[in-house]
Amino acid sequence: MKRWLSTLLLAGLCSGTWAAGQNIVDDAWASAQGYRFSGRLTEDTHQPAAPEAGRLSTLYRSTRLLAASSAEGEVSWKVGELSWATRSDSNGYWLLQSSQALSLKPGWHEIIAPAASSPAGLLVHEPRNRVGIISDIDDTILVSEVPSTAKLLKNSLTVPPEARQAVPGMAALYSRLTHQNPSPAATPLFFVSGSPKQLTDSVRRFLAKHQFPRGVLMLKEVSSDSPDPLSDQQAYKVARIQQVMKSLPEVKFILVGDDGERDPEVYAEIQKQFPQQVASIWIRRVHPDPKRERYAGQQDVAELLKQ
Repeated sequence: MKRWLSTLLLAGLCSGTWAAGQNIVDDAWASAQGYRFSGRLTEDTHQPAAPEAGRLSTLYRSTRLLAASSAEGEVSWKVGELSWATRSDSNGYWLLQSSQALSLKPGWHEIIAPAASSPAGLLVHEPRNRVGIISDIDDTILVSEVPSTAKLLKNSLTVPPEARQAVPGMAALYSRLTHQNPSPAATPLFFVSGSPKQLTDSVRRFLAKHQFPRGVLMLKEVSSDSPDPLSDQQAYKVARIQQVMKSLPEVKFILVGDDGERDPEVYAEIQKQFPQQVASIWIRRVHPDPKRERYAGQQDVAELLKQ
């Protein structure tokens, strides 16, 4: 999560008993190693700005999303004939994971949940698919201009999701990479970002507008007692990617990020821990300092786009 959001987000974490509101349901995934479902309950029903909204209206809706009050209560959902239930914590977050495999066919399945803020899916791993993609979002596929705080705030808070600028060529590139698998639509594609979970619906709309292949969206829990480190992006991302690697040990992943924050360091650490599972590392160069450290074996995304 970006530091400038910390105070605003924590201010919205006062909770109550869930009566109305909505459920921000995360995308889930399942493999032979088990499955993982998660999300967040809120007392509010705020939605991102409409595609045609102006800057002030978008700013208003964006800040309401980020400061939405959490709710504690029962959560239930279904996938096909299977159903689950759990309870959210005092910050609205809920999680259910198991080491048991699911009796579902490989591919995407819709998650049906009461008061879901936007459609979410469960990706059941296709064992024949041995190529995966782990991608950052800001300045990797979505132009955010993170090195400039003023530009980052403007892009993130005052522009509707559909009007956000995609990094040219990235959607087509990811589509091409998925076709290395026998079942491209079921490619294990994970979008791992330090942006807060409150922006889930906004990011989904951006991905759909720009026709990125369907993937598991993994955003950050933000609370005073969250297991996700509040300001340590590297520790947070490493932990999330470790989960993916361990759940899909037979998959070799293409790691894609940018050097505006800590992606090079994150991916270097992951490569040390899982050398047999990292197929390649590609970094988009956006950092203003030409002396920004570069790591051996990490290649330039610009070269990949030319292939």
